[in-house]
Amino acid sequence: MQTGPYIPMIYDADERQLPEQYGDVIKREGVFGGILIPEYSPLTAGVMPIERALEINAFHPELVPIANLNLNFHDDPASEFARQLGLGARALKLHPIHGFFYANDKRLYPIYDACQEQGLPVLFHAGTSLFEGAKMRYSDPYTFDDVVNDFPGLKIVLCHGGRGFWYQIAEFLVKSFENVYIDISGLPPGNLLNYWPSMKKFTHKYLFGTDFPGVPGIRKNVDQLSRLIGSEEALGRIAFSNAYDLYGFWNKGLFEIRDKDEIFQVIDDGSKRYRDVIPGDCYHEPYMSMGELEKEMKRMSFYGYRRNLKLLGVMAREKINDVTLVRHAYVLRDEQGKGIGSKLFSLIEKQVDTDWVLVGTWKAAQWAIQFYQKFGFKLMENKDELLRKYWDISDLQIETSCVLGKRKNP
Repeated sequence: MQTGPYIPMIYDADERQLPEQYGDVIKREGVFGGILIPEYSPLTAGVMPIERALEINAFHPELVPIANLNLNFHDDPASEFARQLGLGARALKLHPIHGFFYANDKRLYPIYDACQEQGLPVLFHAGTSLFEGAKMRYSDPYTFDDVVNDFPGLKIVLCHGGRGFWYQIAEFLVKSFENVYIDISGLPPGNLLNYWPSMKKFTHKYLFGTDFPGVPGIRKNVDQLSRLIGSEEALGRIAFSNAYDLYGFWNKGLFEIRDKDEIFQVIDDGSKRYRDVIPGDCYHEPYMSMGELEKEMKRMSFYGYRRNLKLLGVMAREKINDVTLVRHAYVLRDEQGKGIGSKLFSLIEKQVDTDWVLVGTWKAAQWAIQFYQKFGFKLMENKDELLRKYWDISDLQIETSCVLGKRKNP
């Protein structure tokens, strides 16, 4: 993993993972969403349990954890798969070359059957490996061919596309079977047409992948791929829509939001619910100017809920010394009352590492007060003191506002 520039940015001096920074680094490269792959291969690549992926996902929900199994590590693969799904895994990745088992091992067939039935994609490490001790015979693509034929409804991704010796076989499988795709991670983009000469014709069957953090640069690789493909439409398929459609992870759900224009539109629409409810001196349109929003975004993290790429609601988290503030919670008026705010708050609550979580709102906004009370918040008697300490608002707003609090670590 030292082959890229990212390691110092995502691990501390004691080599401990920095979950929030991990996703920050990825998204600075322009990534919309991605897959976090754990691994249980103690004899080769090592053990990176799904819990580490979940730590990252708590701050970056668009980075989706998937499950990993090793027949020589997990005594009861079916139970372990169920456990990981219960924790939030949304697909399955297998590394036969690292775990010393074959993809067509019959012990895996009940799991493949379950994935096929539930529409869960299965990803295989298909190719050679840089890890010491890996044994190439376990990456024989003919074993993947058995699975492809035995489970025609299973979504299958051949990661690395037969890297090393099996590019032609992987390309044949992609061309011959509707349910098979190639992930191009771990390969120099400039050589892809040498590996798969028909790639330009079958751009709907290829997926961009990073192999982060062991990659020279995510954005750099996309730029090289763009020059190679020579078509914005084809690049859009490989770098976005193929994965978006195949996995289905990102068509609705939670995301960190960094686009100020998207956030502004949601706040502008959702805030209109306060019109004729709060004091006239405190309501104006737009409710928050773009300049104010830009200042706020420098201090806090915004999260949102999307459906079919459209942003429907936002909520922000701001840590100030010993408390965490929930800020700027707005949902489009047509989408209110559908559980979007609850999903956003549940995400932010998982991130809290302070003793107290506080939220300020208008006294007249009874719907907002009741929303937070549903989550165990209580009205704080010292609300004026709290508003002056943690918020920068006018005396009139202090007079007409309240604070709700919840103690996380009694």
